[in-house]
Amino acid sequence: MKSEPGDRTDVVAYEALCAALEAKAATMLLRDSGALTTVSNLEWASAGSFVRSGSDVIVGLSSPLQPGKAQRSAAGVAAPEPAASVDIRDDIRGRRLVEARFREQLKAAIAEPGKDRSSAMSPSGIHNRVLTEVLRAYVDRGHTQVVTVPVVYRDGSKAEADFPFHCLDLVDQLRPEHELDLNLRLTLLSIRHTEMDPVVDGAWLRNAEVSRPRPAAQTDDFVYYTSRKQLDVLTRQGTLNVRLHIFQTGLETAVVGFFRAVVEFLRQHPGRLEVVPMFYAATARRAESVEAEFAGFEPGQVWATKE
Repeated sequence: MKSEPGDRTDVVAYEALCAALEAKAATMLLRDSGALTTVSNLEWASAGSFVRSGSDVIVGLSSPLQPGKAQRSAAGVAAPEPAASVDIRDDIRGRRLVEARFREQLKAAIAEPGKDRSSAMSPSGIHNRVLTEVLRAYVDRGHTQVVTVPVVYRDGSKAEADFPFHCLDLVDQLRPEHELDLNLRLTLLSIRHTEMDPVVDGAWLRNAEVSRPRPAAQTDDFVYYTSRKQLDVLTRQGTLNVRLHIFQTGLETAVVGFFRAVVEFLRQHPGRLEVVPMFYAATARRAESVEAEFAGFEPGQVWATKE
């Protein structure tokens, strides 16, 4: 039985069943040495395997310390090269150190995407602000050829869509508000901060649909495809000028999936969308208006392009 990456429930249940059968067989063998039998086909006779023979259940037992036969591949494939070493830095700590390492890892992946297991973006465990800001820095074109990089999570799962980099001419300035057709304040996920419900226009994603036990890449894929559809609907297929303030509270799979959708939308409809990521910051300055409701958040760099 083979479980999906990141989901070990079936494996644990299967191993528990095998262990219980082996324990019963070993107990029976201790009580009655005559219970030992042989079978004509030894292919199945390994620890954890069992078959029915008439009214009896035959359980294969093997000693974990018993010498076995070495299995060698006829192809003679060598083991993969070890991942590149990471320099240990003592001059920075905390989030700055995480950011520096993620930048180095992403830079190497962009240089040779898909070359080996280390040539992929691995966003697992990266703080949502660091993840968002570093992605934006490398999405900016910078007179460099477009590169797509695989996204692989800590559980081994790989997203269906690669993440595109060096593909947009990003701008830092927002368009005048009178040019907007729609301006919304949205949480990236529902339920995470219910106290914000009265002061936001809604949630981009339903937490019940996103936070489910499954491989991380499947959550990324769900967020990506859902966001692509919603952006098309919200902008009427790229004919409206829309600004979104997205209040983020973590979950790297949602961040990666959402901003991949934003990048693809802006490549198809330049200038029609502005996304302002909002990050929680205890040091954010309090305002004296309705903005005081969002005093715990501060804006990051806008994701937008010119038409």
